[in-house]
Amino acid sequence: MAEWFETFFTGPLSRGFIGTWENPAALRHARMVRKLLGLRKGARILDAPCGQGRLAVPLARMGFSVTGVDITAPYIRRVRKQARIEGLPIRYILRDMRKIAFEKEFDAVINYGGSFGYFSDVENLDFCKRAFRALKPGGKFLVDGPNRTWVRKHFLEFMVHQEAEPRIVSRNRFDRRTNRVFSRWTFSQGKHREVRTSSIWLFDAAAVRELLRAAGFRDITLYGLPSLGRVTRSSQRIIAVARKSGK
Repeated sequence: MAEWFETFFTGPLSRGFIGTWENPAALRHARMVRKLLGLRKGARILDAPCGQGRLAVPLARMGFSVTGVDITAPYIRRVRKQARIEGLPIRYILRDMRKIAFEKEFDAVINYGGSFGYFSDVENLDFCKRAFRALKPGGKFLVDGPNRTWVRKHFLEFMVHQEAEPRIVSRNRFDRRTNRVFSRWTFSQGKHREVRTSSIWLFDAAAVRELLRAAGFRDITLYGLPSLGRVTRSSQRIIAVARKSGK
């Protein structure tokens, strides 16, 4: 059977759920990623998954060489076209990010936007190990996701994500045993309606640090959002930056 994320973004309404490089916040997020990773012009970046190029396009415009990996074919087709139009140094690969098999090729690997935790515990660790192998010695891995502690305190069983059409709402259940959020999404526009489900593991500071250490990383720095300061109970999201040892 297909995993939920293999079909979640394939419908005409749900496909637009992931932002693109056209979103005003995309450039701001790309600049933040560049700063946190200390990237120099010409650095090689792996964006997995890359979605519709929300970070890949602005990072390539900054002068970085970007490889984007994503499982959703319409996303890859769209960003490939944009890269050709602008002549951007972006290589796009249609692939499940759990199957990346690069070896010491990149200065940075980024997993931004909440996709970290889509998989089982074993698969999450395996992905981190693959990111570790993909990095050159001294390279950095950036992971972003909701802060489990904050979500538990502010959890909503029903959420309206977008009121304007397509209207997007979700009904949610938090499993405290597995620390996963199970959601049933409804996308509606006029008489057309799409229903999708999702299951995402949420991490806190201790959990993500433990996972990255198990994958081989030792130098790990955590940031809380929105302030980019120390992670606290008030941090809505966590960004982890882990460095691969070596010169």
